[in-house]
Parts: sequence; structure tokens; C-alpha cells
Amino acid sequence: MKTTLSILTSVGIALGASVAFNASAADKLPAHLMNDPVAKALGAKIINAARKEGNLTVYGGTTVRKFVKGHKVAKKLQELYGLKLELLVGKNADLTQRIMTEHNVGRVVVDFFNGNEQYGNRFVRKGIAASWKPPATELDNLLPWVKVKVVGNNQFFPAEVSAQALMINTQTVGAKDIPKSYWDLVNNPGRWKGKIAIRDPRAASGGAWIMMAIRHHPKLGLDYIKKLAKLKPSIISGGSKRLRNVIIKKQFDLGFSGRGEFINDLPKGTPVEYIVPKEGYQWSRGGSVVFKKAPHPNAAKVMLTWFYQLEQLQAYTDYSGRAIAHPKVTVPVPQMNLSAYPPMPPIPADKFANPNDFFKEMEGIFGIR
Repeated sequence: MKTTLSILTSVGIALGASVAFNASAADKLPAHLMNDPVAKALGAKIINAARKEGNLTVYGGTTVRKFVKGHKVAKKLQELYGLKLELLVGKNADLTQRIMTEHNVGRVVVDFFNGNEQYGNRFVRKGIAASWKPPATELDNLLPWVKVKVVGNNQFFPAEVSAQALMINTQTVGAKDIPKSYWDLVNNPGRWKGKIAIRDPRAASGGAWIMMAIRHHPKLGLDYIKKLAKLKPSIISGGSKRLRNVIIKKQFDLGFSGRGEFINDLPKGTPVEYIVPKEGYQWSRGGSVVFKKAPHPNAAKVMLTWFYQLEQLQAYTDYSGRAIAHPKVTVPVPQMNLSAYPPMPPIPADKFANPNDFFKEMEGIFGIR
């Protein structure tokens, strides 16, 4: 007959073996991930913790939605890492406000955010962005000028570049009139007066960023903008697609704030072309943030590391149309090649973060909004 002590001893041995087994299992990658580069880079501890969390909530804009749908991201994350993807799509400004509110009330839902740097940097400044660099080689292989002066310490990770320059109607603008320099426009008022469309430079939701870059460009500056205003450009409300459409319809010959990603999916023969003058394109970074209080922190680490694999970076460009700042990622429109065409100097960080003085300056030139 077993004594109470022997029974407890047997139970203890069994429990110890179970704990040892579970610990051993937690230290090993699942068989199907033994050769997976992301799993190998992160290690079994993070991978298995992510699989235990089982969910991942991503906030992003329309470019993220195109990438997720086209690349079948939800299916891949589920099959590889056992993660159920929840995607919330909206305007960066609205998503940012939601994320701030979640943190203020202590009910954080978001794990991973992808969007423009001006919003990502807000999370860094507020102190809610996690500081964790993914073990992804391709992150270090991004074009050097994209990585400089990133706010925070391993808290905002750039990838895509929103590049803006000019857009022309190829049926109304002959080869001899295609501007090789931004100065070609203001130096030929007889050709361009009343023929130019711009997005609104007096607000962040308009075409402010290209004008702000021109404002601080050493070879352009405020003098250039004042001379441009004398050409009586029409301010077009709405986004770059609306600007593209008025150019296609021949309402204007040329538009500022043209973006290559909005012409790559047009039917062949559409009379519109993206042009980058010699002074370069204005650019802002898009990238990703994970959060200190994310409900699924390990899943967020998996997503961040997985995204910075070359396959995903190329897919992001293929499906969103936006250029990735990586020398091995090919772009759908030749003029979107970030290595072949010069970037403008970056907008000073303090001006980019606090643009109200610039907006007032533009109202003094283009009129009250």
C-alpha cells in the first residue's frame, strides 16, 4: 500500500517531468518552421510566445490594405505562425487619434502600425512606441538617406517612400516643353500661366509637403514659390488621384504633387506621365511602429521581422504601387526608381513636426484658405 508521501512524490515527479517537457517544447521551433528565416532569426521563445498569443492587430492605410489583400498576408501569417490577423484601415490621422485614445484610457488594441513618419513620430514622442529592432538584414540594406535622422531609438522603422514631383499630360505637353528643372516653369510664363494645377499647400491634407520641401531647397526656396504663384496655378482639393484625373482630362497640362504610384495601374496609352526634374522629388517616409503596451507583443515582433524580408518588401511595392527604399526592390514606373533620381533634401524635422507657420506663409502667397 502506497503511503501519502510516496503518492505526493510520484505526483511531484510527474509534474516536474511535465514542466520540463513544456519548457523543452517552448525552446524548440515547430517542425514546419525549422528552416523559416524569420523563425530562425527570432528564436523559439518569441515564435512560440507569438503562437500562444494567436492574434495580431494591425492599423494602416489603403496601401497596407492593398498589400494585405494582394499578398494574402492573413493566410500566410496564419499558416506559418498561427496568427489571426485583424486589420483596421483608415486615414493615418484618424488611426493616430484612435491609438492615442486607446493608450490614454488604458485599453490598447493595436499591436502594429504602418503609416507616414509624421504620425509614427508622434508615438515615439509620446513614449508609447516600443524600442526593439527586428533581426532583419534587409532593414540595414535600405538606402542610406532614408535611414538618416529617424526620430527615436529603434522605434520607427522606415521602408516605403511617398515621392512627389510633377505630372504632365503627354498629349498637351510636347517633348520640348517637358521641364528638366522646376525653374523651367516659372521662366516661361507664356507657356505655363494658367496651365498648372497644385494641391493645397496651406494644409497637411493637401499638397503642403512638396511646397515645404521646395521652400527649404537650397536651389529653389521661397522666391521660387512666389514666382510660381504668379503663374496663377489652380488649387485642386482632394488627393493625388484627383490631381491625376484633371491632368488626364486635359483640364491642366501639368500638376505638382504628382505621385508615380497613381499612374502604374492605368490602362496602356493613358496620356499621363510622372516627371522628376533635376532638383529631385519631395519625399516622406512611411514605416512601422510596434507598441510597448501591445496586447500581442510577440506577434508584433513576428510581423515586423517578417515584413522586412525581401519577398514582403517587393510584394508591398507590387501591390501598393509605392516605392520601397531598397536597391533590390524593383518599381512599376521607371521614374519611381529612388536610386536613379535625386531626392530633395529632407524637410527639417522641426518644420515637419510643426508646420503651422509654413501654412500661414503659404496663405500669404496663395490666399486665405
